[in-house]
Amino acid sequence: MRKALFLVAAASSVLLSGWGPPKAVASDSLQETTIDGALRARFEGASPIPVAILLQTQLLLGPRALDDFASRNSGRARSELRSEVVGALKSAARSEQQLLLGALDDPAGARSLWIANAVFVSLTPEEIRSAAALDVVRYIYGMPAAPVSYLRPGAVGSVVSPRPSSPFTPSGKRVPWNLEEIGAPAAWAEGATGEGVVVAMIDNGTNYEHPDLAQRVWTNPHEVPNNGQDDDDNGLVDDYHGFDFARGRAEVTWDPSLGRGAGHGTWTSGIVLGDGTGGTVTGVAPRARLMVSIVGGRTYAMGRALEYALEEGADVATMSFSLPGLGNVRGLWRLMADHAVAGGLVLVSGAGNFQQSAPEGIQQRIPEGIPSVISVGGVARSLELMPYSSLGPVSWSSVALYEDHPALIKPDVAAFPGPDYPLLRPEGPGYLDPGGPQGNSFSGPHAAGVAALVLSVAPETPAWRVKAILEETARDLPPEARDLRTGSGLLDAAAAVRAARGG
Repeated sequence: MRKALFLVAAASSVLLSGWGPPKAVASDSLQETTIDGALRARFEGASPIPVAILLQTQLLLGPRALDDFASRNSGRARSELRSEVVGALKSAARSEQQLLLGALDDPAGARSLWIANAVFVSLTPEEIRSAAALDVVRYIYGMPAAPVSYLRPGAVGSVVSPRPSSPFTPSGKRVPWNLEEIGAPAAWAEGATGEGVVVAMIDNGTNYEHPDLAQRVWTNPHEVPNNGQDDDDNGLVDDYHGFDFARGRAEVTWDPSLGRGAGHGTWTSGIVLGDGTGGTVTGVAPRARLMVSIVGGRTYAMGRALEYALEEGADVATMSFSLPGLGNVRGLWRLMADHAVAGGLVLVSGAGNFQQSAPEGIQQRIPEGIPSVISVGGVARSLELMPYSSLGPVSWSSVALYEDHPALIKPDVAAFPGPDYPLLRPEGPGYLDPGGPQGNSFSGPHAAGVAALVLSVAPETPAWRVKAILEETARDLPPEARDLRTGSGLLDAAAAVRAARGG
């Protein structure tokens, strides 16, 4: 293995000011500064260890990186930013990853992400030490998961053909109280329905054949379903409605064998955009489109899902899962999230359900604890905080490459986690009676729906500005002002839409 490489800085000239120089590392402290401590603790023996190698050139890394980027690009169109950010990230990844893989003698099974300019590969401890000495390497994380193949053929179950979207009216349909309370019908009346917006649902799969979702399903216009080919040359076979990045397959429908929580992705999808075909409008944005991804909590799979969302035109991504104990890997997730937000993808997550089971300070985990992700707490219909809804603050002060936010206020806003409103019946058709599942997994999709309403009337609004609009227009709840229980308060869809329009 070669011992040194020179840094290649590859970036769009428009974005060049956002790219920092390589970090100077003294040889006597190389392991402490470049190899994660949790990874070093696994160095006994000579067996290969899965790692993620973060390379030097990054668009947004470190304290205030996204804030500074937003300030420099205030007022610019989201579509323009997406094109430039994605192009710059890919350019840097191509240059530096080629150098790294050459230095590693092109190891088998290596997988790359441009969303973070990182390579995932299994290396022996000695190979990890050698990699850390390369100039092109910024940091090396340990990874728990084994790689999967992303070119494995996998049929889409029942293909849902694209259908024309009819004008939305709730007339004659039931509108549950939770949508009324956040002002969704008032937003619809003002022409904000989610039309033209694609929401990436990152969950455990969705029954996209449910009648209330079937007309809302996104289809990849460049892919021919079930022909066993990668028609659009994006590295994925038959990705017609999305992709299962955890298993490397095209099918993203719900899996009844998962048991009690099998319907989770269908429930959350229904809250975002259930269109009321069966008589009850469950969705905040009933004219948005649904892209389905599965990541299984894996870092690499999450990165691929974000890349996919950016490349295939998603506008919002909602994530109703919560990962504890990631250590410094939290920083890698934050880097991916910040790059996605810079590229125009609004990120939303439920705040978690750990108020009664975890100490304050660690109740908001990943992804909800990331500053750029909209974390959504839960209140009852009475507007009292739900006893399980995770509290802030969140600390980033000990996370490598960041070391900021000793007490970040989270959640950002609040919504209704149930259980007293209808959810889609996962096997379809119809609805579950109120009184069933509950949790902040259902609060998050309310915010994703409101974000879709905002973007349907102001599509060029940058993602970070959408987050700010939701916070600025939220209805304050006790205690007064932004707090560690409900953030800025209860979502107000109508006020958010008016603010996005400049009203």
